Amino acid sequence: MPATLYFLRHGETTWNRIGRLQGQLDAPLTRLGLAQIDAVGRSLAGLVNGTGFRLVASPLGRARQSAAIVAEHLGVDYEAVVWDDRLKEITLGDWDGFPGWGALDRAHPEEAARRNADPWNYRYPNGESSQDVQDRVRPFLAECEAMGGVHVIVAHGVVNKVARGLYLGLTREQTFALDRPQDAYHRLEAGTETTITVDVPDSPRAESTV
Repeated sequence: MPATLYFLRHGETTWNRIGRLQGQLDAPLTRLGLAQIDAVGRSLAGLVNGTGFRLVASPLGRARQSAAIVAEHLGVDYEAVVWDDRLKEITLGDWDGFPGWGALDRAHPEEAARRNADPWNYRYPNGESSQDVQDRVRPFLAECEAMGGVHVIVAHGVVNKVARGLYLGLTREQTFALDRPQDAYHRLEAGTETTITVDVPDSPRAESTV
């Protein structure tokens, strides 16, 4: 049976809301974030319940919190969730938790110039590059394809973009241009992608970051 992959991003966090860079540090979901992932889980239940599927997630706290809500909608025991380190968000290394891209670029203009010159291969100090992320998600995707069936994946903005770009055979520029919504999710099957949007109760919104 060919593989069908559902890529979900965690709900909005308190750091997303204020623009702080998370990387592999963590912050809890906001009320909006809880509403977002609740709506995603509810929508997904209508698509996959009654079929065999695997629920796999990043072990970072915001993804764990989101996966717990999704699992409840899907009727899956939380203890059955598969935690995979390869789905962790890109780490900015020394700069995880930095208060925003603007502040980071002002504090480290030479590093900002290096990143802008080669954004795909730029590796953050003691952190990762987008290529590093692709190198760890590639075998994950290959394993899903080899297993076949349905895989529900709860992860992060950058890692999801890189995985989707790899699956779809996109260029680096096209991969960077992909969206990373928290009020929608993506179904990948037969080499194509479908975006499924959800209705989230009205709540203050803010631009999200890594």
